[in-house]
Amino acid sequence: MKFFSAVFLALISVHGVAKPVEDVRIDGLIQMPSTRAFDLIGFDDDKTYDSNKVYEAINSLFNSGFFSDIDVYDDQGVLVFDVVERASIGDLTISGNELVNTEDLERGLKLSGLEIGEIYKPETLNQISQELQRQYFALGRYSAKVDIKVDDMPRNRVGISIDIDEGDTAKIVHINIVGNTAFDDETLTEDFEARETGYWNPFSSADEYAKAKIDGDINTLRSFYLDQGYLDFKVVSSQVSLSSDKRDVYVVINIEEGKPYSLNDLSLSGSLPISEDLVWQHISHAQGDTFSRQEVTDIIEKISTELGNHGYLFASVNVIPEKLDDQTVNLSYQINPGSRVYVRRITFAGNSETQDEVLRREMTQFEGALAVHSKIQASKRRLERLGFFGNVNLRTRPVPGTTDLVDLEFTVLEQPSGSIQASIGFSDDDGLIYGFGISKSNFLGTGNRLSFNASKSDEYTSYSLSYRNPYFTVDGVSRGARFYYQSSDYDSDDIEDYQLDKIGAELSYGYPISDTQSLTFSLGVQETSIDLSDDPSNESEYFVDTYGDNYDDIIASITWRDNDLIGGILPTNGYSTNLNLRVTTPGSDQEYYKASLTSEKYWNIDNSNLWLFHAKGRVSYGNGYGDSEYLPFYENYYAGGAGTVRGYSSSSLGPQNSYDDDSDSNSDAMGGNFLMAGTLEVIFPLPMVEDHKSVRTAAFLDAGNVFATSCFPVSTNCTSGVDLGEIRYSVGLSWTWITPIAPLSFNVAKAINPEDDDETDFFQFRLGTAF
Repeated sequence: MKFFSAVFLALISVHGVAKPVEDVRIDGLIQMPSTRAFDLIGFDDDKTYDSNKVYEAINSLFNSGFFSDIDVYDDQGVLVFDVVERASIGDLTISGNELVNTEDLERGLKLSGLEIGEIYKPETLNQISQELQRQYFALGRYSAKVDIKVDDMPRNRVGISIDIDEGDTAKIVHINIVGNTAFDDETLTEDFEARETGYWNPFSSADEYAKAKIDGDINTLRSFYLDQGYLDFKVVSSQVSLSSDKRDVYVVINIEEGKPYSLNDLSLSGSLPISEDLVWQHISHAQGDTFSRQEVTDIIEKISTELGNHGYLFASVNVIPEKLDDQTVNLSYQINPGSRVYVRRITFAGNSETQDEVLRREMTQFEGALAVHSKIQASKRRLERLGFFGNVNLRTRPVPGTTDLVDLEFTVLEQPSGSIQASIGFSDDDGLIYGFGISKSNFLGTGNRLSFNASKSDEYTSYSLSYRNPYFTVDGVSRGARFYYQSSDYDSDDIEDYQLDKIGAELSYGYPISDTQSLTFSLGVQETSIDLSDDPSNESEYFVDTYGDNYDDIIASITWRDNDLIGGILPTNGYSTNLNLRVTTPGSDQEYYKASLTSEKYWNIDNSNLWLFHAKGRVSYGNGYGDSEYLPFYENYYAGGAGTVRGYSSSSLGPQNSYDDDSDSNSDAMGGNFLMAGTLEVIFPLPMVEDHKSVRTAAFLDAGNVFATSCFPVSTNCTSGVDLGEIRYSVGLSWTWITPIAPLSFNVAKAINPEDDDETDFFQFRLGTAF
């Protein structure tokens, strides 16, 4: 029948005869819907056909890619298309991959047509295998292998399994730079990401070969020479050779250094809408200086910022170099300021909880005003300092159809600003800690802070309720109130046994001085009562005998704060300085004052927010005035433990109290009225940790101690004065994790210069927090 049909179709092709048919039928369909197949054939309703129409139908079916064979014949007036469908992909599995995510591999396979439900095309498998190997080769896995298996499945389907053997990463044995005479290899490779095998760092993969790493180092090399004035420098070639076992890589970079250029003439060109002096103050090099591309780049950025601060946000600044035969170069800074730009609209997105007003009041750039680069950036940074957002992005969009209007779009990523906590923790300082707290730093999206906290440990009980409105007035004057109760029952190995109860309230007002600075004034009342043990120390007994055991005080304080820390609980950049003076006012039972200066700063070592350097220092001093000769002993500062000098037991350093000869008590640390403490930290990432925003590891050096500038007349163990030789030091490692329940921190520290009477702790940790 098929043979007869082929002959018959050939005859009508010759004579061009169109034959009517009773029907058209398609046999062999399994997965393709018949409606789609008939659409591909595309016969008209008149049901006539000739050979051209048949051939067109066959081509249309083949071009769909679904069929591997098609026969056509006439079965008693019925035109039959007998098709054989290609198999479809019924299952796709990938195994053995660790370096490359399965999702990324599946995305790449999809682009190549290898996806569940798609037509199986055997000819693509070899291409896919080669492409996967190429990706692993680029990662330095030259021994990687890709094995693809195809298994038949029911209903004309196949299952494809891709088994990847990633192999071992080839190591860089030697990096050789050829053609350098002005600089040695060590200098040129100092900033390379790649390192030769033998470079030891347990957390580094610098000696593992990757093409992208070498390409980046070549760009680093090029930048180095251009920064040294070698304008004719070029990389002639780079070769990577592989050992026979595919484990060792040898990198050779051939260069031509040329000669360094110095600056001959500097000029400005183009249209200059501001004073030339404002531009020239940013041009830091002069005639005779060695050319540096990095310096030129910095100057261009500074000039662009200067123009942006005058409203020319889209100014274009380019440098035109003219190389001269005497190895000098003329530089012309060409300025095209564009139009002066105004802000039409400022919008916010992503703040589902925080009210627009809270964000808008942080703006130093206003709608309808001249767009000023510094004000726009200051607005962004003020939003970051709020602490409500994990990320703040800014987009400057030109208004279509205009050249002098822009819209500013701030997109924020809100992070939790409140918590309800019930926790059980433990610390070396206070033993078991039971805590409950309700805190909201962005109460009802208003930016106000409301918190209630309660906690209890073996040594203290504390309750506090506080509220703060950072914008009590539209000018940014803040108002806060706090009510608190504290009961401390000291009975540890390092502090004298007595009970101290405090209850008080205070009202505060803060006044902004600048974007980062503020002054806060507060006034509070406090009732304090002391209950000494049956065997008090000479110092505490003397103080109570002299001044009583119950005090009603009015306490005033002033705080100057300069805070530009970014990153919330675990800062990554910026600085903070606090200066506080706290004094009892006339009419109080006590007469004393306390002053404290605390400052810290973070440096981003590699702009990754992972490698940081942190320095922090604190100096505190207090004393009595008027009829009070001494700072109350319960207001003393203490040193040792977390917060001052790790590696020493909590509150164990400094002067000690004394007891009568017939007492059974041992001397304890009684603190002092002068405290000095400092910390230097190198913060580094752990390779197995992904969330570095909640986990931090650091190596630290601590130093500090407390001193008594004057001793009680009954003291026998106290030496007055400040002796810097008594400063204690420690080194160690710290690990902090901000858990969903409470902060968890570990410290492993070694006391460097302990005295015989010092109490040391090699390991300290804290789970939970005291409110």
